[in-house]
Amino acid sequence: MTVAEQQADTAELRALVQTMTELMGYCSALKQGASGFAYMLPAEWQGPAMQAFLGSFAAWAAGATALEGAAGALQKQAQASFDSYTKTIEDLNTAWSKIESNLG
Repeated sequence: MTVAEQQADTAELRALVQTMTELMGYCSALKQGASGFAYMLPAEWQGPAMQAFLGSFAAWAAGATALEGAAGALQKQAQASFDSYTKTIEDLNTAWSKIESNLG
């Protein structure tokens, strides 16, 4: 594997970590915004209409919470992979440098 391939792999892992972090923030912002919106609905949204909306919102919020948790778990795994991969690359580069210097 060439250095360029190693850098491409770490760039992809870094991008995945960033994407998962953004997804977590997006889910959180949507949940907060939607819950505030539910209390700003006009007076016409009373009775069955409001109850239906609140039921749908509760189901959506549960799904968003699950998605946020899954994104968080994936973000942690991607970060651990990135950290491990980067350390391995650094360790191998150090080992190759030592070998090269010993060969002289």
